Amino acid sequence: MFYNKRKVKKRQYQPMVGEEHHSLPEEQQKLTGKVYWYGFCLYITRRIEMIKDFFKKNKRSIIMIAAVLLLSGGVTAYLIGFSAEVETPEEDKNVRLVETVNLEYRPYTLNVKSQGFIEAAHSLQVSSNAGGQVMYSYEDLKSGIAVEEGTLLIHLDDELITNNLALAKSELISSTAQLVSAFKSEGGNLYNSWNGYLKNLNTTTELVPDLPELKSEREKLLLSTYGVLASFYHVRELEDVLDDYSIYAPFTGHISGDGIEKFSYISPGHPLLTLTDTQHLEIAIPLTREELILLETLNREVIISPAGVENGFIVGRVERQDAVMDRNSQTIDLHIAFENPELNPLFLPGNYAEVEISGTTVDKTLSLPRALLNSDNTINVFEEGKLKKYPVSVLTTQGDQMILNPTLPEGIQIITTRIQKPFEGMELKTEGSEE
Repeated sequence: MFYNKRKVKKRQYQPMVGEEHHSLPEEQQKLTGKVYWYGFCLYITRRIEMIKDFFKKNKRSIIMIAAVLLLSGGVTAYLIGFSAEVETPEEDKNVRLVETVNLEYRPYTLNVKSQGFIEAAHSLQVSSNAGGQVMYSYEDLKSGIAVEEGTLLIHLDDELITNNLALAKSELISSTAQLVSAFKSEGGNLYNSWNGYLKNLNTTTELVPDLPELKSEREKLLLSTYGVLASFYHVRELEDVLDDYSIYAPFTGHISGDGIEKFSYISPGHPLLTLTDTQHLEIAIPLTREELILLETLNREVIISPAGVENGFIVGRVERQDAVMDRNSQTIDLHIAFENPELNPLFLPGNYAEVEISGTTVDKTLSLPRALLNSDNTINVFEEGKLKKYPVSVLTTQGDQMILNPTLPEGIQIITTRIQKPFEGMELKTEGSEE
């Protein structure tokens, strides 16, 4: 049973009405006080036992809560202390330190830079119009062989076509002799002309001579009657066919292909090789209309450098440009010609090269990084400790640089530090303004 002060007081002696109040005896008062304190101690003891039971049942949760509270308190105290250490004077808050340069206009030569693949100026796939057994093959036409212009590359067996040509020439001689006999009785110029032509005909001559000039309709009729015209053009046809049995190099270059061995057989239309001129080269570079405007004239000198290599270049020239713009890229190809007589491997066909062409020179202009241009076509300027925006006129771009027209007042301080969200009146400071 538990007791408290209020309950004990209710059990104190209360005198009846009309009865004179008398205080309790001293011993009874002491007993009453002891009972009160005994009950209070029992109450406190019971409460302590309940708290102990609670801690035993929830010991883990209480430890975690206490750790969280201690950690939160420590972090809060650290942040408060750190903020107090880095706190700056009121007047320096939100004032950013920037770097600037003084505007000074200078002459600038506008260059056009581009890239492209090196191609051979002449490249030809050689095929055979005739078929038959290979009687001669220049070094078996192996890939990488260098040949000079006019070199015999391949010769096929032409015995049959040579015999047919000789027979056709014999028929031409026979028909021409009959025509000369018809003109002999008449004499004059016709006889002399055709008799001289007959003397020049023989079966061993490689090419039959051209017919004499026909001066009358009667002469044409007699040539047709005796079969001279038909025989002549049959010979010319066989001569052209015979030419297909021998193939010569049309220009100086290098051979690429699978090779053709002697005594092998090829069919008409069979591709033999690809002949590439590795000394006379070209690069086609795509340029925009704005870049083409920078080039005043063609035949300008061009610096050609192999991509990814610092040392080494060849001087070329602008040779021609296309007359049709590509619809997708909106560019026009400019063709650069150059020579590689030493066959430098850095400039062989197939290499990727960089091209730089010197364009017009502007007397007064300003070059700045393109990253300094704001989205509203302005640049940031430092004036009296604040940011001010100036509109600019961009002449062209050169890589990561922009070339500006001289529209800004000379001597102003251009901010070269990139600012994410610049606005008019933004407070700034420079190295010189801090003092």
